[in-house]
Amino acid sequence: MGRLPVSDATPPTSPDIIAGGLPVKITGIVFWGMMLLGLLVAFIVLQGREQEFIKRNITDAGVLEHELVEHLTEQKVAVHDLKNINGALHDVFITLKPTLHFEAIKLTTGSSTLLFGTQQPGQDTITRPLLIPSLQDSAESYHIQMTVYFPSLKNTVADYRKKVLISIGLIVMVFGLILQKILYRLLSRPFLSMVTAAKRFTAGDITSRFDETHSDEFGFLARFINQALNSIVLQQQALREALARTTQSEADLFREKARAEVTLQSITEAVITTNAAAEVQYLNPAAERLTGWHNEEAHGLALENVINIVHENTGEPARNAVHECLKSNNVETFPAHSALLRRGGENKVAVEGSAAPLHNDLNVVIGVVMVCQDVSQARKLAHQLSYQASHDALTGLYNRLKFEEHLNQLLTNVEPRDQHALFYLDLDQFKIVNDTCGHMAGDELLRQLATVLLDCIRRGDILARLGGDEFGVLLGNCNLIQAEEIAEKMRHQVKEFRFAWHDKIFEIGASIGVVGITTDNLNAANILSNADLACYAAKDMGRNRVHVFHPTDDALTQRHGEMRWTTLITQALEQNRFVLYCQPISTLSDSAQHINHWEILIRMNDEDGNIIPPDSFIPAAERYNKMHSIDRWVIHNVFSAITDGCFNSTVSDKRVIAINLSGASLGDEGMLSYIRTTSEQFGISLHQICFEITETVAISNLTKATQFINELKKLGCRFSLDDFGSGLSSFGYLKNLPVDYIKIDGGFVKDMATDPIDHAMVEAINQIGHVMKIQSIAEWVENEETLSLLKQIGVDFAQGYHIGKPVPLRALP
Repeated sequence: MGRLPVSDATPPTSPDIIAGGLPVKITGIVFWGMMLLGLLVAFIVLQGREQEFIKRNITDAGVLEHELVEHLTEQKVAVHDLKNINGALHDVFITLKPTLHFEAIKLTTGSSTLLFGTQQPGQDTITRPLLIPSLQDSAESYHIQMTVYFPSLKNTVADYRKKVLISIGLIVMVFGLILQKILYRLLSRPFLSMVTAAKRFTAGDITSRFDETHSDEFGFLARFINQALNSIVLQQQALREALARTTQSEADLFREKARAEVTLQSITEAVITTNAAAEVQYLNPAAERLTGWHNEEAHGLALENVINIVHENTGEPARNAVHECLKSNNVETFPAHSALLRRGGENKVAVEGSAAPLHNDLNVVIGVVMVCQDVSQARKLAHQLSYQASHDALTGLYNRLKFEEHLNQLLTNVEPRDQHALFYLDLDQFKIVNDTCGHMAGDELLRQLATVLLDCIRRGDILARLGGDEFGVLLGNCNLIQAEEIAEKMRHQVKEFRFAWHDKIFEIGASIGVVGITTDNLNAANILSNADLACYAAKDMGRNRVHVFHPTDDALTQRHGEMRWTTLITQALEQNRFVLYCQPISTLSDSAQHINHWEILIRMNDEDGNIIPPDSFIPAAERYNKMHSIDRWVIHNVFSAITDGCFNSTVSDKRVIAINLSGASLGDEGMLSYIRTTSEQFGISLHQICFEITETVAISNLTKATQFINELKKLGCRFSLDDFGSGLSSFGYLKNLPVDYIKIDGGFVKDMATDPIDHAMVEAINQIGHVMKIQSIAEWVENEETLSLLKQIGVDFAQGYHIGKPVPLRALP
């Protein structure tokens, strides 16, 4: 342990507690106390001694009187003449003087005086008469005046006082020396040691400690103080460490503050902080741009004056997330459809954001930090996506998903007396337009017919394009008689409509199936199926007619349709009347386009050898559970064609052969085993095989589709997601499907050169795919302009009539 740092400042001078010698002072106090006590004792003793001397002199004078009277009486000396007794008394004087403490005796009678001893000034005297009987006449006595001279009482007391004081002084001196030694050993030395240790500790020597070896109070005090010193040292060490941490924390805090300020200055989100009274404290630059307020101007203002949140559509004031946050002490988000009124209240900006509480070290809310951002473009795009998710991109009508949503909503509110109706409309002769004039003509026909059909229904009725040339109509509060009348009106209008394309004019018909909706029929799937059956019944009865579904003819209609399509498909499989076509898919990443990627397509020959397009039999095969058999036929024949060398023009490990799989095959438990066995049978590598599944099939059973894909990818197969982008949830499901390619829905591709929304959708799908390491394929590429745009966007592959039309697989060069 080191020394404490010594301050440069000179500490104030304090009195040295040893300078006066505390033990010496204590000794002096005891000494002078004893002296005072000795003097008091001496005074009392001297006072008594003086009285004793007086009493002694009186006693001695009485004894001397008695002795003289007896002696003179015994000697029978005549005392009338003092000279006669001089000799007689001289011996008595010599004898009594040593014991009676007198110095002289004077006897006086008449004019005679007799003196024994030495008479000196200042002597104390006692005078007494001596009555001595006469020798001649015993009855007569002689009077002699006796004066006894004693030593001066004052001098005697003074001598005695001197002796007493000297004695007391010697005793006190000796006792003081002894006491000093004792106090030095017991008090002064340990006390001095403690003071020295304290001085060293005060001077900075934190190792200095008191002597704990004493078993008395000094030892106890030393142990107590040492513990206190140890505690002080530990506290000092802790304080130094805390100071170091505080210094480091301040440095870190400064860096974090600087970093936070830089971050707040640079982020694109608007950040606004308030105090506990919801008064603005800070706006970052993004918040200044968003609100129109400068930080200095907004500081201290009420939040509502700066951040005014309203409903985007109604303009009504919206719930204030900051006030809610202050009340709940939780993170609060902006209400849906929130918008910010910028400074001045004229401009409105769509925003999203949240408010989070700020706490101090006591966990008390001291303010709120609010983060929001301008989502005008995102919300606009969301509206567009939402519209595209619920509307058909070609006609602007509701799509199948939205139509079924309206149907389900209607079914949940059907009352016993309610009557509703549903149409299923299929155009007749639509294929002729497509085949003779191309898809562009077919699309234009559908757009024009959508307007015609809308004019035939009531306000509030629902018209939707269900797919291809099929339309659905939902009529609320409409009985079957009224529904049939409306259906006839629609059929008539379609029949009367003439579609002109260049120099050709086409007449179109419509087959319409009508089904009633009551409390006895509330199953959406059954309603759609019955309408479909009624529509096919109308077609079977000669097309261009309306057929109303009745439960009584349900079995007949269903049996008729199933037998017809089941028979045709079964016969085609047994007679091997299916034909494989392939359409090239060109890479766009290389400077020179080359073909090493094909999609396998299927057609069916009728009994007369005419080609039946897949749109005619595939829906029926899917409806009547024949697709898994068709898929197995395709897989077997494609593998056989590979073995026969139909694709020898390319290297096998570079080519990709795409085979379409239906939803039924995904659910076929034996399909995986069939693919593995068939590949082993023909001895081909599955690395060149890519299976295509449509987006709607994949998301309808995501778990099964994912499992199926993962199992085949273990064998080396690749996967492509067809018709991608047709649903709003495409991007959400894409990250859960381990596919290698996404085929961008041709509905977006074919018009991307003229429709900026389609162009943006193609670009977004391509970008998302690349972020997820998935290659993109654009369908329906029909001109060079579209192909050029796809290259600019960075799409990986293109497919369409501009790249190459489908050709029979066996005719592949």
